[in-house]
Amino acid sequence: MLRKVVHSGRGRQVVVMDSLSQATEADRNHVIVAASNGGAASGTAARRLSLGCVVLNDAGIGKDGAGVAGITALDEVGIPAVAVSHMSAEISNGMDTWDNGVVSFVNETAQNAGFRIGERVSDAVLRFLETSPEPTP
Repeated sequence: MLRKVVHSGRGRQVVVMDSLSQATEADRNHVIVAASNGGAASGTAARRLSLGCVVLNDAGIGKDGAGVAGITALDEVGIPAVAVSHMSAEISNGMDTWDNGVVSFVNETAQNAGFRIGERVSDAVLRFLETSPEPTP
């Protein structure tokens, strides 16, 4: 299974993985980019680990309510979350999401943090890391 740190800075890492279910306690406060969808299980995992930001690959965004529900639920705990649609790039794994992904959905917290629909995932996440406060231990 894929698990790769692609960037470190300001007290956070960007960790790319195939599924958010791979996230562990060591990922607390970090940014996770995953090829998994944004359903309720992903939202629960992100809340449990107090992730700093979540990028999920979700073909269901705009087609059904599961992905939107999982991502928007993170607003309740202040976690920025965005989705990459399969339609926005050729996506087959977490690295494709990081390298080629284009933001297709943002929750309100992510919008307030500066994420915008249509921008490249890697550019948006790196800007977020530069502008967001460092996590407190």
